[in-house]
Amino acid sequence: MAGQQIRPSQYITTYGPGALLEGPGGPRIIASIENSGIPRHKSPLELEIVEPRLSMGLLDGAGIMRIPANAEIGVNDSQPLYETSTFPSWSLCTVHNRLYQLRYGDTRGCSGCDTYSTSEAWKKSRREAIRFVMACPEGHLDDVPWVSLVHMGNHNHNCRPRSLIWEGGGGSLRNVTIRCPDCGGNINLGFAYSMDLRCTGRFPEQGTQRPGCDSEAKMIQRGAANLRLSEIVTALTIPDRATRLHQILGRSVLRGAIRALYRNGNPSIEELRGTFEDLVDDGYLTRDEYTRIVSCRENIIHQVVREVLDDVHYESEHDFRNDEFSRLQSAASRGAPVSPASTPGGPPLFEVVRPDVRTFAGPGRHLLRITPVSRLRVVMVQKGYRRLDYASREITVGYHDGTKMWYPGVELFGEGIFIDLAPENDSLNFPEHFALNGVAAASWVNAQNNPQNHGLEAGTAELYKLNPIFVWWHTLAHRIINALAIDSGYSSAAVRERIYFRPDPDNPAVGRGGILLYTTQPGGDGTLGGMIALVPNFDRLLATALRDVNSCSNDPLCREELIRPGRQSGSACYACGLISETSCEYRNLFLDRNILADNLP
Repeated sequence: MAGQQIRPSQYITTYGPGALLEGPGGPRIIASIENSGIPRHKSPLELEIVEPRLSMGLLDGAGIMRIPANAEIGVNDSQPLYETSTFPSWSLCTVHNRLYQLRYGDTRGCSGCDTYSTSEAWKKSRREAIRFVMACPEGHLDDVPWVSLVHMGNHNHNCRPRSLIWEGGGGSLRNVTIRCPDCGGNINLGFAYSMDLRCTGRFPEQGTQRPGCDSEAKMIQRGAANLRLSEIVTALTIPDRATRLHQILGRSVLRGAIRALYRNGNPSIEELRGTFEDLVDDGYLTRDEYTRIVSCRENIIHQVVREVLDDVHYESEHDFRNDEFSRLQSAASRGAPVSPASTPGGPPLFEVVRPDVRTFAGPGRHLLRITPVSRLRVVMVQKGYRRLDYASREITVGYHDGTKMWYPGVELFGEGIFIDLAPENDSLNFPEHFALNGVAAASWVNAQNNPQNHGLEAGTAELYKLNPIFVWWHTLAHRIINALAIDSGYSSAAVRERIYFRPDPDNPAVGRGGILLYTTQPGGDGTLGGMIALVPNFDRLLATALRDVNSCSNDPLCREELIRPGRQSGSACYACGLISETSCEYRNLFLDRNILADNLP
């Protein structure tokens, strides 16, 4: 994989264990963390990202570890840090139309090609890697059994050719026939592509073991978007007090040592300092960090210790997000941080300057509150992945170090704009969403009452996605992202959304919602303020977002689309409502332009 590099944020959002990475030397499978070589360089404790709400609330106490860069490990940039392996093993020589599998020590795979050195033959086979693999809903991935497929019809299972003949071509798979040069057995590629194949149960990121699997596998192109679907959870850091002391004492080792000390009652400040000294001696705390801790007042140290030891638990990711929503609304009303930090440290991790909040009336005369978030910290964690579709089994990418589970994550800093309905007189009594009218809104109410028709189960925490109020906010977010890209200098792919919706437990038709649009980058400096600078003139940006909401270049086909059984969106296409999938948390689903057009803000 010489010359192929990815950023830590790409590893979390796009790649990760079990993903195929296309490089100059051909496709390679990214190894699991335990097989990656990373644990040989640094332990997860040395790579920990502290985000207690996410770790305790959604990851069942698991830790979050970052993927280190070469410079951090002391490895030259030209040397690979994260280990990968070749996949798939079959190749197609397009000169002689031969499908072959290079074996160890071979000097050529295709019988028609010249003889090469072993290394050159290997490089050639990697450049010619076949673009078809097979995967199953249980998360398994392996080579297509080409030899078995070719001999399936004539039952000549003892024939083992060194290569197969690839006949035909063109734009259709059915124009291709794969033939055995020894016995003449053949199969049509289009037919093979539609077949159910026997799954081997292999996870190539873990090795070559093939324990078997009861599920049927399908042939799929290795570059298909649904070959690996990342499962990502994201958290904003919105603490009551955002201090460096919280970050230091929130590390797993320090929390564990402090918790053990508290089992015998409330420790004295001398006992705490003694524990911190031991952690310095053991290499878990630097001398500068120790000095920072003990320089704080005694009552402050005890207060921060109690705060980092508080256990956090949420019943679902939706509850986790509702807590975030409440904190954002409170920050919009009172500013954040509410009080200055009592401990020394850098700038806050989350900042809202209350006088900068603006209120604008939309074309429907509803008041929107626009809150610039000048500093924010986002932690993204990849929990696992699925293959083929989002209803398939989730495969964890966690790494167990013998003590606890660790998930790969990335820490990003940036800015954002939080939008919700403005409360009256700047109070903390946040208004419910106004009533939504029209045929589109009624169709979503029907969908919410019959979630089984739309891929969701009744009684689950996911039902809020079918609520017309949620769809209204989600569609508005997409329209504003496209408008933001014109004025902020960021591409639409660089702006991400976070949709909030809290339904009334007694009346699902009523609820409160809001959206956070943000952009981030690695490093503590964050971004440059181009997004929040648009807040004073947000009325102009809102007008741009809603100007053509009644029309689309794909009308009338797009306009006439309603949510119906088997679908999870109404009127939405790339000409009017869809955005980059890196920006949308819901895979460009649960959208409907008609709801927004019938109920302008």
